[in-house]
Amino acid sequence: MSPLELFRRNQKVTMTFLILLAMFAFVVLPTVSEYMRRTGPGMTDPVLAEFNGVSLTASRVNGFTQKHYATVQYLRRLAEETIRRGGTPKVPGFTFDQQSNQVQSVGINGSPSDDMSIRTLQFAAEAQKQGFELDDTSLDIWMEQFTDGKLSQREMFALLRRETNNQMGQYQLYDMLRKQLLSALYFRGASATVARGQFPLQSPLDHWNNFLKLNQKATINAYGVLVDDYVAETDANPSESEVVAVYEAGKDRYDDDQSPEPGFRRRETATFEYVLGELQAFRDAEVAKLSEDDIKAEYERRKAGGAFQLPADVVIMPETTEPESTDAETTKPEMAEPAETTPPAETGDAEKTDDSDAPAEPAAADESEEMKEAAATEPPAENTPAGDDSDSAADTQAAQQEQVEAFSKELEQAGDLDDATLDATPDSDDQSAIDSRRNGVRLVVTQSDAATETAEPQQDAETAETETTTEPETTAEPETASEEKEDPQPEPRYRPFEEVRDQIAQTMVDGPAREARDQAIAKARNVMRKYSRARAIYGDGTDATTPPPERPNLKALADELGLSYRKIGPFDPVSLADEPIANSVEESTALTQRGVPFAAMMFGVEGQVIKQEPFTPATSVDLESQRTYLSWKTEEKEAYTPELDEVRDEVVAAIRFAQARELAKQAAEAMAETANGGGSLEELVPEDRQENYFKDLGPFSWLNMVGFGSFTIGNIPELDSIDEDFMKTVFNADGAKHVVAPNGPKRVYYVVKRTSLQPATSDLRAIFSQQSERIMAMFMSDGTAAKVQQGFFNAIDEETGFEQYQLPQ
Repeated sequence: MSPLELFRRNQKVTMTFLILLAMFAFVVLPTVSEYMRRTGPGMTDPVLAEFNGVSLTASRVNGFTQKHYATVQYLRRLAEETIRRGGTPKVPGFTFDQQSNQVQSVGINGSPSDDMSIRTLQFAAEAQKQGFELDDTSLDIWMEQFTDGKLSQREMFALLRRETNNQMGQYQLYDMLRKQLLSALYFRGASATVARGQFPLQSPLDHWNNFLKLNQKATINAYGVLVDDYVAETDANPSESEVVAVYEAGKDRYDDDQSPEPGFRRRETATFEYVLGELQAFRDAEVAKLSEDDIKAEYERRKAGGAFQLPADVVIMPETTEPESTDAETTKPEMAEPAETTPPAETGDAEKTDDSDAPAEPAAADESEEMKEAAATEPPAENTPAGDDSDSAADTQAAQQEQVEAFSKELEQAGDLDDATLDATPDSDDQSAIDSRRNGVRLVVTQSDAATETAEPQQDAETAETETTTEPETTAEPETASEEKEDPQPEPRYRPFEEVRDQIAQTMVDGPAREARDQAIAKARNVMRKYSRARAIYGDGTDATTPPPERPNLKALADELGLSYRKIGPFDPVSLADEPIANSVEESTALTQRGVPFAAMMFGVEGQVIKQEPFTPATSVDLESQRTYLSWKTEEKEAYTPELDEVRDEVVAAIRFAQARELAKQAAEAMAETANGGGSLEELVPEDRQENYFKDLGPFSWLNMVGFGSFTIGNIPELDSIDEDFMKTVFNADGAKHVVAPNGPKRVYYVVKRTSLQPATSDLRAIFSQQSERIMAMFMSDGTAAKVQQGFFNAIDEETGFEQYQLPQ
């Protein structure tokens, strides 16, 4: 019997067996393998939280967070596709920014994290206990409203599988949406009594107080009593019980220089290596390869295209600032002599002028230069026949001389035009009204009686040859009209080559410089990736006889490629902020509004960004400084809680600093009491602490508005880390009294006297009576809503027996 015949006879049994085998291999075995991996020797799955007898393990919470993140990204992509097809998601909570064309909210919580996952599971369970349910039909309607009917279910779930790499299907998606929507519904119960739409629930008195915080401004005198000055007066050997108590209170808290509470927990640290490609360095290298002739040729090419042309109003400036040439000095007397013997034509005077001596022939050859010199040294009003009555005052002197410069190049035609125009009418006032623009730049030079007896074209030509200007008795009107239509065009002026040389050279090499930098970064990246892959293979331990891969020398590689090299660290996410590389963002997100900062790339963001593994190259860019960084972590150390012996000195220092606070506070109060008794605060300041006294600070407000509905504490840059309590003390103090107000971290106690409070209350009331002026005050909250919500959470935690444990390290 052939195998095919045997298979046909037992087809049903065989297919059933194969299906069961496939289910076992692809469903059961992965689950068993995952369970064995997490519960095997040395593996633990700690409990992160408990409520209602349910334990939330790290694996469950982490898996929920990852699915939450995938769901948010899928809904963003689904919303973009819906909008592209002409629809608009119509679910509550969805927002879309029309200006940036970006989805801002998808209708569910958009910030996945382990803490948020724990709260979501807790609130969703409580909502179900109270009878709220969402079946699949309700979720189908929600999805249909989200897509606005533009996508079918088949298209939606095909997109889901594609966006999640087949990690999620309809069941996983609906389970996540059900928990998120039920949790949001239950959470709104905490806000129902503290808000009315977008406005917090507040009384009119609360609105008035908020209005004062935004609009009332104070001016103060202040002296800062430093806590550090009193540390030496404290006990250097506190009791062991006190040391233990302070350590226990702060061992799981990170140190924060803006908090008065001490923290001893150590943050995650890492050491980095990076190579830097700075675009300007590559530009300079490319510029060095250019020849001077190449740059000049580019200058001429751009100048021919209209670049580097100076504006018309500064066209004459270079001539007025340059020293006079020898030729101009020699021709001045020749111009001055005819000017003395022949007066210019006066408005409304005789029709003819006396003969004047004709200039010498060499002078005639340089007459255009004489015209320019005369125009630069004599006011136009003296050289124009109707300068007083024309509108030449509206034209600037620079524009007139610009026309003179161009007009002098066509002196022969201009002479003919002057002859024809001056005899066109005996009334020079009328002429100036018609041709005031030309009169503003027309020059009057020596005239000849013989030339005034005829206006024939031959005589005009002869007059042009002898370089004289005449007043003809008759004129040819058509010819004059055609000449008047031709406005003289000024010669263009350009910025000199030396002034724009560097600019031209830099722009010539911008493209090659970028290409050279990118090629250098790509070569370095290939070397680093090759080592990273080899190190990962070696780390598997598959072949113990294989030697470890050789780590590349990045410094030598950077020198070879024209890059810069640096090794920095160890740094934690806070101290890293002082390094220039901290200003860069991930290359793939640099042009978006959600660029991932370098610190987030290296250390990760819980539930959002996976931290970079050691020796994994990462590219980041700083667009503002045009820098490209290629970096990796060489060492890292996880965050941990140190033992008491490791931080004993810090604990003792924290105890002594707390004692010094009391001494500084007492000293500040004593100084304020003395000043209130009739003394002067300025006179009470010690000579060696005069830099801590500040006079007439302000005016400043309690709060500043930094955006619609966003507020921050008022700015007093001279003082250190002021907070809400400081402002409350200052603005509520009696203006005639000195008060004591500490800063936020309580490292300085300020003795303060308020010297003024403006505007007056009556003026503020008048402004407050206008609805548009108090709208911002209605958006502000005094913190009561947050306290109510926190009380709501505390009540739920107590009811459900909620306990959250420290995340494992």
